[in-house]
Amino acid sequence: MELYVIRHGESEANAGGYFAGWAQVSLTEKGRRDAAMAGRLLKGLHFDRVYSSDLLRAVQTANIALPNVVPEQVPALREINVGELEYRPHTECVATLGESFQEAFRHRCFTDFGGESHQMQVERVGGFLRMLAETAQEDETVAAFCHAGTLQTMLDYVLHADTSDRSAIAHNGSVSHFRWSNGHWQLVCWNRTESI
Repeated sequence: MELYVIRHGESEANAGGYFAGWAQVSLTEKGRRDAAMAGRLLKGLHFDRVYSSDLLRAVQTANIALPNVVPEQVPALREINVGELEYRPHTECVATLGESFQEAFRHRCFTDFGGESHQMQVERVGGFLRMLAETAQEDETVAAFCHAGTLQTMLDYVLHADTSDRSAIAHNGSVSHFRWSNGHWQLVCWNRTESI
């Protein structure tokens, strides 16, 4: 099974420098262009299944990239829950919350703010990947539209690594490619954009 995972286009939160988490924020005009780029990168592929996070920015990206397809919306593909930090600017969090925020951000652990830990997201996203593996057909091709943190979590799951330090960047509208074969996942391509 081939799995293509697409990060949503630039959102209002990305452009505004604030946390979105599970908030329902829209794409910007640039975000719509990012989504169209993703569509060009996916051109020529036939998808047997298409999934999306149920957050607006991912659904909008899917609708632009694959305009004739209605994705199945899956909460497991959501970004990490940042709790009470939603809609708060990054700079404000640094200024008012200090080291406690910086430590949470560094380790992707927002439980002190009513959100999720990185490990909680790994379990949630891992459940989605296990479902795919259990239902996979050998010649099947699947698309999943989601978020930077979700993509990093998939990478952690596949590589048995920890990218909570944000060492693996996925750009808005980028396409990454994983493969399920012989009982295990492998990374085929990471963070493909038209400029790469």
